[in-house]
Order: sequence, then structure tokens, then C-alpha cells
Amino acid sequence: MKKKKRDITVLAVGDRADYDSYKKLNKERRFILKKGFDYQTINYKSLLKGKTPDITTGKVIIFFFFPFVHWNKYIEHRDYRGIYGNYIFYTKFNSFCRKAADIIRSSLPDKEILFINDLLLSSLYRDKKTVAKALAKAKVSIPSVVNTRRIRDIKRLLESGHKFFIKPRCGSMGKGITFLQLGDWQTNFDFKDNKIVGRRSDYGWHFRDVTDDNSFLRSLLRRNIFMEEAIEPLSIKDDRIDFRVYVFFDKVLYIYPRRNSIDAVTTNISQGGWGDPGLVDIIPNRVLSKIKRTAVKATKALGLKFTGVDIVVDNVLKNVYAVDVNMFPGFPKRKTFNLAREMVSELKRLNHKGALQFKRNIR
Repeated sequence: MKKKKRDITVLAVGDRADYDSYKKLNKERRFILKKGFDYQTINYKSLLKGKTPDITTGKVIIFFFFPFVHWNKYIEHRDYRGIYGNYIFYTKFNSFCRKAADIIRSSLPDKEILFINDLLLSSLYRDKKTVAKALAKAKVSIPSVVNTRRIRDIKRLLESGHKFFIKPRCGSMGKGITFLQLGDWQTNFDFKDNKIVGRRSDYGWHFRDVTDDNSFLRSLLRRNIFMEEAIEPLSIKDDRIDFRVYVFFDKVLYIYPRRNSIDAVTTNISQGGWGDPGLVDIIPNRVLSKIKRTAVKATKALGLKFTGVDIVVDNVLKNVYAVDVNMFPGFPKRKTFNLAREMVSELKRLNHKGALQFKRNIR
């Protein structure tokens, strides 16, 4: 039987250490081939050495996954002594992404390329401050950004009923979060020799009470942090709820509700939250529509094609807010929702319509 000629290659760039999203896409290799695409993979180590796979098609769709090996070895490494999420995370990550992007382009001369997410944009938006500015400019609903770094100003706002989140400017996964409200300050930073430090693991950043610890707050405010107003979230059966919304080419593929105890600070799965897909069925359609519109608008504002947007709905089901935009989101469990397969199906549909916009890569 004559082998079917394929016009487009899907190239996945990632590391085997990524046991989640990269692995889940690879598990769909046969499905990708069945949909008419060729499929190739490469890890970042090989990419940086210029050992790219032999691609025979004229068009290439490139998925960049998170570079776990490089990150763990050179950025958030075992001997790192700074505070988690410092701006140095951004500068090092940006430098790596620039190099990787240059190599991938030079390795595919005269190909027509479509990046699912431009790697340079993904590194740019590691900075929460940059993301907030871009979303605000596009009039995406986000929590109010707090710019003061004076403790007395913050305390005055707390006394008037305000609540705040203080996050590492270049962090993720709910790590290094501090929550402030009158009479209740909590942080999941650890301390060593009276210095703020982070855990080595991505998981289990447990919160501790630091109420009225001015020395901690003063030290934190001197760091590369991002501070925003806390939204009183939707709660169901004594659990706080938010939504991870997966957007792909301006289309919401899946809404994944997450929950945690109402006394918890975050709903991040990595920090003790859990998914509850059935909650979607009890959320009013008008609210779901707002959630979808906000997530798509946030993704478009950043010029991205694939995101996991974290959405908080207020406790009166009136307003929705984009509180985070993830360029490398983890995928749901395949049995819950096969996101990788849905993305490939959407690529097939868009290609059939002629809606995929490739760019000629001429070096």
C-alpha cells in the first residue's frame, strides 16, 4: 500500500522530565498520524546542539513545552540561594528561550512554520507585571494591582477591609504566595536563619501564620513581588472555587473547576487543591459565558494560541477575573478530558478550513 503523503509535521519540543503535558501529547502519536499529520519530537538538549529531526513536509506546527531539565539545572537549581520567583528567573529563562527559538528557526530553513505559542512570548509573560499591563490595556477584567510598598499604607488598606495577594513576580504553581487580610497573614514561603527561602519541591508549600510579622512583610516587599487585590471567590459547600480554562486558537476547549477548603489560600492542584469537573454543570450559563469570554480575551491580548487561564468568579456570581495566564499549563487527566486529542482535532479542523496561518521561515 502506498504510504500517504503528509503535508504538515507536528513537532513537539519538550523533555521526558515533563511527565504531564509533553507525555500526554506523545501518547497521542497514533491519533496525530491518523489525522493526517506527521509527528516528530525533540528534547531541548538535542535542540541546543542543533540535532533537529529530519522533517520532509513543507509546513511545521511547533509545540513548545516547558524546559524542565534546563530550568532545574540552571534556574531553579538545587544550590540556588535567592528567593523563589526573583526577576533573575525571568532574565535567565528569556535568554534560554531566545537561544532555543533562534536554533529552531535556523534549523528549519524555507519551511512554513506555525508556532502554537511563540517561545519568546512565553518567556516574556513569565513576568506577572508585564502580563497585568497587557491584560489591563486590552480591558480584560483582572484584580486591581497594588503598587505601594509602604507597610503603613498596606495596613491602612487592610483596616478599611481590603485583602491582598503578594506573589513572586516571576513565579508559578502557587509557590511563594502570601495572603493578607486584617488579623490574618499567611504565607507558604519557608524561613531559614530568619531569611525567606523556598522549598526545593514544586509541591507541598504549606501555609503558615505570619500575622503582624512586620519584619517578614518588610523583607518580602523589598523583593521582586507582584501585589494585587484579593477577590472574594465563589464558594460551594465550604470550598473556594476557581476555574482553569483551556483556550486553543480562540476557542475554549475545556473548563476545569478547582476547589480547596474555604480556609485555604489557593486552589492550585500542586498545593493541595483538587479538580471537580462536575461543578461546571451547576454554574449558570451566563456565568460560564463570561468565563469563556474573559479567558479568550486574555489569550488574544497576549498574542498566544494556547493557554490555561485561571479565572475567579466573585461570591455573588456577578464578576469574573483573569488572575493568571499559563503558557505551559498542565493537562487534565486523559480519562477526564483528553486535551491533547482535542487540540489535534482542532488543528485538523482549522487546516481543513484553511485557517492555519503559517509563516515562511527564510533565514
